[in-house]
Amino acid sequence: MIYLDNNATTQPCPEVVEAIAAALRDSWGNPSSLHHAGQAARVAIERARQQVATLIGAKPFHLIFTGSGVESIDLAIRGTAQRSRPGTTPSPTVVTSSVEHPGVKSAIDSLASRGEITPVSVPVDSTGVIQFDPLHAALAAPIRPAIVSIQWANNETGVIQPVRRIGELCRARKVTFHCDATQWVGKEPVRDLESWCDLLNFSPHKFHGPKGVSVLWVRPGVRVSPVIHGSQERGARGGTENVP
Repeated sequence: MIYLDNNATTQPCPEVVEAIAAALRDSWGNPSSLHHAGQAARVAIERARQQVATLIGAKPFHLIFTGSGVESIDLAIRGTAQRSRPGTTPSPTVVTSSVEHPGVKSAIDSLASRGEITPVSVPVDSTGVIQFDPLHAALAAPIRPAIVSIQWANNETGVIQPVRRIGELCRARKVTFHCDATQWVGKEPVRDLESWCDLLNFSPHKFHGPKGVSVLWVRPGVRVSPVIHGSQERGARGGTENVP
């Protein structure tokens, strides 16, 4: 078979398949349990968290494991918007572009339908790159945006957005910046993340890892409200962890 759909998903490499099988066989305990089997599972998760953090030059404590890229996006956007002046009038704005992943649009549409946020969409130019004049206007509006969400690389066109520049503009305006890096991490390097970004998500199945797991990096000092409540992932995402 000739496979030409790697932007959608990649084939897990043999080492990944072996690691998953080993986790199912040897690390089957509940990571929240205090007995030996549970603690072995906890060690496996935290080892993975350290390895994933190294990939993006971050500290493991600031990574939240979720179940998919869409869930990570939803946690970043919804979790930030719900912490930003809840119940106020007018509702806080959420700024994004016209070419984002459907997961971004779904999260924003859901919040907007309940009157929790006001969506603002920034257009792109003829090359697919975000236009900065409308972005400047959105950032300078009387009601400061709750969050700006822009993807790093487009999953359909491959267009790369100047996310560092966007993030620096947001930082200057004290606006939270979320970067959907699903199509970037694992393919290109990530540098100096804390200097320009607040929230960044990516998914291992885009670079020969497993499906059913995703990552949300949260910059130190930034907080998001949980969407799935529970004690796991330091209270940011409930549910017994998927150790494999």
